[in-house]
Amino acid sequence: MAAELLLMGGAAASVAGVAVLRLAWARPRRSMSLNSVGWVAILLGCVLAALHSGAWGISLAAMAAMAAALLCLGQAGLVAPAGTVGRASNRRVRMLPEADEPLQLGRRIVTFLIVSVAAALISTGIAVGLRALGLFAGMGEADANVLALAAMPLAWTILGYALLMENTRRAQIKMLLIWAALAAIGLILEVIG
Repeated sequence: MAAELLLMGGAAASVAGVAVLRLAWARPRRSMSLNSVGWVAILLGCVLAALHSGAWGISLAAMAAMAAALLCLGQAGLVAPAGTVGRASNRRVRMLPEADEPLQLGRRIVTFLIVSVAAALISTGIAVGLRALGLFAGMGEADANVLALAAMPLAWTILGYALLMENTRRAQIKMLLIWAALAAIGLILEVIG
């Protein structure tokens, strides 16, 4: 029974993480602390479920989180008032500038490169480091490889989201450097292992 508590706790932590994220995103201003708590709760849910059932447990925790997100989305859609304002802007969430605004294409390309290419490379380094830690902890090579394959997209998602939440380029670069230092440690562990 105690083992099943890990799986149930993992699912509950994932659902709680979604609820905290919903609360954080409903606020008028960004709350990095609430966002972090939500994502950490989802990560904790995945870890607890993985301790019980490995990759299958992670899948179950992810399904619980997605079900909670679907319920939040459905509830928000049901209670949202119908739009009564005139015709919406053709702006498409600031993807296209209005007639009198500059395109700022260079800034957009740099943001894309930071969030996609740089964050992906750094996340790969973190995943390789987690693989090395798994091997040091006594995992089999196949399990350590699966850990790395699961960690890379998760780290990339978290890092990409955190980068997009930053308001200045300087803060984005600082965050990239911190994560790059973690990735470098991971790569060093892989090389010496």
